[in-house]
Amino acid sequence: MTAQPPMDRWFSSEQAMGLGASVLIGVVTVLGWATAWSDWYSYRTLLLYADDERRLDQADLISGLFGIVAALALLAAAVVFIVWLWRVRWNAEMFCRGEHRLTRGWVLGSWICPVVNLWYPKWVMDDVVAASDPRTPAHVLSLRGIPGTRLVWAWWLTWVVGLVLDNVAQRSVLDGEPQLSELRTNAVMSFISALSTSVAAVLAVILIQRVNELQLHRPWTPWWSRDQADFPLGRGFPPPTG
Repeated sequence: MTAQPPMDRWFSSEQAMGLGASVLIGVVTVLGWATAWSDWYSYRTLLLYADDERRLDQADLISGLFGIVAALALLAAAVVFIVWLWRVRWNAEMFCRGEHRLTRGWVLGSWICPVVNLWYPKWVMDDVVAASDPRTPAHVLSLRGIPGTRLVWAWWLTWVVGLVLDNVAQRSVLDGEPQLSELRTNAVMSFISALSTSVAAVLAVILIQRVNELQLHRPWTPWWSRDQADFPLGRGFPPPTG
């Protein structure tokens, strides 16, 4: 048997933190569309007023301001979301004995480390959902074998698509003086990115609510205090769905 983990705090409801993250995600979504509009405005301005320096400077100023505000909002949303994820991960570790695929430090590190940030955050969320689900036995040894939910898959795929398109679009206009064709391509990709990230935002808000509900419906009893006889190891159990 694994030794009892250090008990430096108890379970806590993260509904307030989840609500804050959801509101900020909504703000980021609105600003994403505003940024997409500014990219289209820059393209139209260069197309129609290529010789008007005042209009071109105005378009650059609008685009730059929207970009800065959107970046600050994204940073705020990321901080609150990761704090929420850290806390629900702590609850999940006490609900269920099962080993997570990544240590707790990766709750933050999975988002900032290049390359692995394309799939590590999904693993973190998959294991949190599995450990929080009341159908998952408290004494299961590993969470790795529990299939990921459709909700997590949809959220993560739409987020990655939007992120990749946005990065490609922004990089195309940073390489020297942008040409008209580059601005048009950037505007189109920004629109598709905003659409994809909007879907991801809606799914993220649903996912936050789902995790909070799962944790509120699971008895707040640490796994080491629960009777192992009620959860025989090796016996199958239905995986989380939805």
